[in-house]
Amino acid sequence: MHRRLSAAAVAAALVLTGLVGSASSASALLKVKCKQTTGTAAVDPIVHHNETMAMVHTHQFFGNNGWLAKGNFANYADLVSKGTNCRELADTAGYWTPTLRYTTGTRQTIPVQAFTAYYRPFTGVGGPDSGPGLAFPADTRLVGTKYDWSCGQYMPVAPSTSVPSCLGADGSPGKTLTLHIDFPNCWDGVRPRHYTTTVGNTTDNAHYAYSTKKSGVVSCPAGFPYKMISLRETLQFAYIGAGTDVGLSSDSMAGTYDGRSAHGDFWNTWQQTSLQNLVTACINTPAEANCAL
Repeated sequence: MHRRLSAAAVAAALVLTGLVGSASSASALLKVKCKQTTGTAAVDPIVHHNETMAMVHTHQFFGNNGWLAKGNFANYADLVSKGTNCRELADTAGYWTPTLRYTTGTRQTIPVQAFTAYYRPFTGVGGPDSGPGLAFPADTRLVGTKYDWSCGQYMPVAPSTSVPSCLGADGSPGKTLTLHIDFPNCWDGVRPRHYTTTVGNTTDNAHYAYSTKKSGVVSCPAGFPYKMISLRETLQFAYIGAGTDVGLSSDSMAGTYDGRSAHGDFWNTWQQTSLQNLVTACINTPAEANCAL
């Protein structure tokens, strides 16, 4: 059952006891739909922070409305008070990915017809969805490098590391070119400390790692003991072609092709109290709480 929780309802229902909640249900999920808000541009506020004239491939931005106004000079304090184009108004986080475009003819950018941020328990996609997860600390900046392409959940096309043929899909939800990007979900406990004067890469990836799964058990590698919530960005593109005429703006810079340079960025500029409340209510509760916002 999907249920929408208002911020007031969440606040009234919860008494927070710290970062870690109790064991979650099998369907624990926080799902936030966002629209592309600020367009596309060759800027990257995390990897090229405070850099001018940086060689950056174009990105498409979702969520927080303040990214392109600040560009590479965006800082946490600038963004937490900005609006969002997500259905959940407290989700003022920034999400961005390389643009997908045609590699022949007009080379136009291919629109994203749906963007969804999925927050799950620590065990994430492929679960089992059990065990609580910690909310990302405020100002966390991550690049997700685990991904797969498909033609949507309703098409019999196996996930791939390159853009597949989606001939036969009709372009409806679940039947169109789809990209899933997963973010690291294990943390070493070092909190973000980003200075406004820093120039260059400000990712927190050095303090994060991906979990591993062995014999059905999901665990964190040595040195990363804190189990975080699992974040997946899902993009559905308005494309149902053969996959041979498209690529990502980052492909050539990465020395590859066919969407093999796929990755995503996440800057946690959520309204942090609301994020923590929703993680507790939707992910770390013993009762079913599948929240679709």
